[in-house]
Amino acid sequence: MSESPKYRVLAIIISFVLIASACGSSEQQDSAISTAVAQTVQAGASLTQISILPSSTPESMPTMAAATSVPVATPTNAPTLASAPSDPDCIKAELVGEDPPDGKIFRPGEYFWKTWTLLNTGTCTWTPSYKLIFWSGDILGGLSTYPLVDDVAPNEQKIISIYLQAPTTVGTFTGYWRLQSPWNTNFGVGPYDEPIYVSVVTSTDKKPDYGVTSVDFKVVRVPVTGCPRNVVYTIYATISVSGPLELKYFWDQSDLNRSDVRDLAFNEAGAKTITREWMVGRGDSPKPKWVTIVVTSPEHHRWEYVEIPDNCP
Repeated sequence: MSESPKYRVLAIIISFVLIASACGSSEQQDSAISTAVAQTVQAGASLTQISILPSSTPESMPTMAAATSVPVATPTNAPTLASAPSDPDCIKAELVGEDPPDGKIFRPGEYFWKTWTLLNTGTCTWTPSYKLIFWSGDILGGLSTYPLVDDVAPNEQKIISIYLQAPTTVGTFTGYWRLQSPWNTNFGVGPYDEPIYVSVVTSTDKKPDYGVTSVDFKVVRVPVTGCPRNVVYTIYATISVSGPLELKYFWDQSDLNRSDVRDLAFNEAGAKTITREWMVGRGDSPKPKWVTIVVTSPEHHRWEYVEIPDNCP
């Protein structure tokens, strides 16, 4: 039987130790012995590992080159951050609509799409280098960033939809989002640069308590400018609900000109817009004017009023 390579290495190392011990001091002898023991253990482990690999005999042993410092190459294709334009009106946006409305009731863990329709009110075109980014609150199972997939020129609208999941616990949850430019400036919507958001309610009730979640007003003046004998204001009220609902409401005005009680039905969570006109004469009272919606059923609620400007005192 041939001698094991493991024992041949051990014999060579021990011989080396004996020669070193004969020539050196006691400290050198102790050091040599300790080194030999360590090398013996390492050699045994190495041979154990090598024995499971395919055996091959190299034609010549490689020589160790002197250590030299290797320069680290600087990448030449690293992306560079775009420069911010000097135009302060470059990046601006308005929220045109959203679906589903905030406050919609979901089952815990239910998946849904959230869609915002945004209007590019700035002077710069949004490119795929722009992103929708998560800002704060509840991320609702979404990603942290969503790059835009096409260009959006000034005065064009962009529909952004992301797939989310309602939390598995019961409660009200809100997540805030903003747009981000290629030069890493984050911006929102409206004159106050507010983030867009998604707000959901989770419930395990068989018949959730659906209701009105918001009423948004918009006033349009005809004519836009000037002071003719009469100015007509059209008030738009967008009523959003959290689920199937039948409600009753009426218009209330500061001049005590109230409407009759009307019905409005929803088959599912969503929003509907109703209108009312108010004609203001040039000689009418200059006192502040306002209008609002009062919901009388299923629960009584008076919403904040919208002001009617008096442009022709």
